[in-house]
Amino acid sequence: MEHQPPADTSAMIQAIINALPVPIFVKDSKGIYVYCNIPFENYVGKKASELVGYSVHDLWEPELAKIYHEADKRLFDSGGEEQYEARVKYADGSIHDVMFHKAVFPFLNKDYMAGAILDISARKAAERKLEQVALFDTLTGAASRYHLYTALNDACKKAASLDCLIAVMSIDLDGFKDVNDTFGHMAGDEALLIAADRIRDSIRDSDTLARPGGDEFVIVFDELDNKDTVFSVAKRILQKLSDKILLQGKSVKLSASIGIAFYPDHGTSQKDLLKYADLALYKSKRAGKGCFSSMNLPA
Repeated sequence: MEHQPPADTSAMIQAIINALPVPIFVKDSKGIYVYCNIPFENYVGKKASELVGYSVHDLWEPELAKIYHEADKRLFDSGGEEQYEARVKYADGSIHDVMFHKAVFPFLNKDYMAGAILDISARKAAERKLEQVALFDTLTGAASRYHLYTALNDACKKAASLDCLIAVMSIDLDGFKDVNDTFGHMAGDEALLIAADRIRDSIRDSDTLARPGGDEFVIVFDELDNKDTVFSVAKRILQKLSDKILLQGKSVKLSASIGIAFYPDHGTSQKDLLKYADLALYKSKRAGKGCFSSMNLPA
């Protein structure tokens, strides 16, 4: 038995378009709405009767209407299609990441533009989460190794442009392995969190705190007035890290060794600054730990 199409195909198509959870609209070449579905009504907060027959200039505030009109005109002039992402507010006040799909099409010797708005909020949220993981250490919230390199490269370029001073401080928690061995890795993570918070409390919001790995932290100081500022921060960090913490009911005292490198004294590249900061860190360890150092350069 052959399947017969519905008696009113156009009514079925209309029902399908309204059932799709995708706002759909159609405009003519003058920018006047000639059709929209129910999801589009919900998106803009207006009924079709308030939209069809009206242009963007009739419906939206002048600045927004101008943007819409110019975008529509470009597409009609090119006669093609386009898609782009945007962050928009729905009529109910909720914010959505969306993908606009628009295309010009002929119908009865006239050109029209059809548009569909696809909600991509879930995908964009997942992308932001992945970006967060790539840029920040999941335990302490400090910048990741990748983020550190990017921030330091940017700081070097700015320093070269503005002829200003920047510094890199490398911090290593002394005896941290003993904490892990004695109390376990969960307590070690807690100690790292406390250390990160104490270091963060010692620096400016504009400085970048990174945790490249393990018990190592690195700070990038941008646009410094003088070196003494960094030395004062080093003393403050050493003092804060030496304050006792409580792990599993027992009082534990941390300490740290710190190495400092300056732009342009120790180099003008990310690689050189990190190298000299690490060399200065080892110098502090050789000096007995719990102190900070900066490498002396040959005359």
